[in-house]
Amino acid sequence: MPALGSWRQAASVCGFTIDPVLREVGINPHDPQVPLRVPPASLFKAFSMCVERARTHHFPFALGENFVFEHFAEFDAFLDSCTTLREILELAGWAREVLTPWMNVRLDEFGAEAHVRVVMTVPGQDPREFCHVREVLLAAINQLLRRAAHSAHVLLSVRMAGPAPAHPEKYTEHFGVPVTFNEDADALVMDRRWLDQPLNAPLPQALTEARQRIERRLSQEGAERHIVDEVRWALERRPELLREGLEATAAALGLHPRTLQRRLQADGVKYVDIQSEAKCHRAQIMLRRRAISMESISAELGFSDRRAFTFAFKRWMGMSPSTYRTSICA
Repeated sequence: MPALGSWRQAASVCGFTIDPVLREVGINPHDPQVPLRVPPASLFKAFSMCVERARTHHFPFALGENFVFEHFAEFDAFLDSCTTLREILELAGWAREVLTPWMNVRLDEFGAEAHVRVVMTVPGQDPREFCHVREVLLAAINQLLRRAAHSAHVLLSVRMAGPAPAHPEKYTEHFGVPVTFNEDADALVMDRRWLDQPLNAPLPQALTEARQRIERRLSQEGAERHIVDEVRWALERRPELLREGLEATAAALGLHPRTLQRRLQADGVKYVDIQSEAKCHRAQIMLRRRAISMESISAELGFSDRRAFTFAFKRWMGMSPSTYRTSICA
């Protein structure tokens, strides 16, 4: 629970006091340890109780709107130094390492749209139990994107995997865009052009220093940086790397190609295998959109033609892209 101050502020906005809730689920709100280390089950229970007690606002949205990186000033410094939203989304990987290891934020791009997806995996927990946590994450990410872009109109729509709530109009009112339910993922949908639109004047020194401070924080927190995860995140965040070789990905990570090669070899992994996995993942996402042609998918993934893409997809999934698209869109 890295932002207890945000919880207090959100509870105040919603008309109740947070401390009794935390004590009831076994969390000491005055624990000197910062940030508090809270088991996921206790966290999910606290969310549900907060939703029940809220009188004036939907608690997850209030928390998302009031979320700050309390005790993580280096994250805020990084945000203020970034020149694009694409750079800002790097924060998701770092936050996962030091705050929420069971949360993944993925960036999917196809056509004119960019989807920022929230994926949560907690062993032994019913996925329905974290519906409110996903709502907080969507609201918090939306708040950060609006803050960085200096615009209240970044989103095109919001997609939610859960069933429609009793009052879906509150969701539309909060996000200010259409919200659909029973989707295959929780995602914020925006115009893809937002990702690379300049936000601030370039401050390379400030950005470098912010990155270095975050790296030091990761070391202090005992978080181990896995090069395989770094490569996977780079390939997700920058799909153009799927068409390039190891050298381009090494440059994106700020590494010499030989250094990247050596670190992957130390983990017993080949770059080409990670890239193929990323291509397969992206192909599945794009195939869900019937409007995207096979030729466009083939080109985006770096294949010479549709036939080469079909051959690779059959090797990955045991079926042709057409058969896969038919099976998921039926």
